[in-house]
Amino acid sequence: MNDRQLDLGVVTSVHVESFGEPGQRTFRVLADTAGGQISIWLEKEQVVMLGTAIEELLERVPDHAGEEPAAASSESFRGELEVKAGSLSIGYDAQRVGFTLQAADFSETPFELSAISLLTDRSDFKRMAGEISEILAASRPRCLLCGAALTGEPHFCPESNGHSETHMPD
Repeated sequence: MNDRQLDLGVVTSVHVESFGEPGQRTFRVLADTAGGQISIWLEKEQVVMLGTAIEELLERVPDHAGEEPAAASSESFRGELEVKAGSLSIGYDAQRVGFTLQAADFSETPFELSAISLLTDRSDFKRMAGEISEILAASRPRCLLCGAALTGEPHFCPESNGHSETHMPD
């Protein structure tokens, strides 16, 4: 098994973005470093779980913690890299006084990496939580009974045994 990891250290900034129309969107975490950019492509479910995890972590870590991470930026990474992550993990590193994000289980990567990790501050994590909230608010409305995305076409809800036709709210 390959155990080559890329530790970016403290990144310049990190954002969560979406592209496309609801129902056809793609999602990524974009990390800027002194030497380039890393795009970590995600599924919508991963973005939802990331938002929840960030909010829970920010509640658990004291307000003053993580404002100025005490670690160097990686000087070894230069250029641009795009990966599709199968898993993400976040945490608070008390030794480096910052918030961590690690992506792993890549579907393919040109450098045979097993993981990419970065360190950022509290304000970036707060901003990421806000970006995720905005992304999710722009999603298609959901059926109140079964949770399926409503597309504008008639929806026969399994929870109502198909006897109730549900439409998108105006």
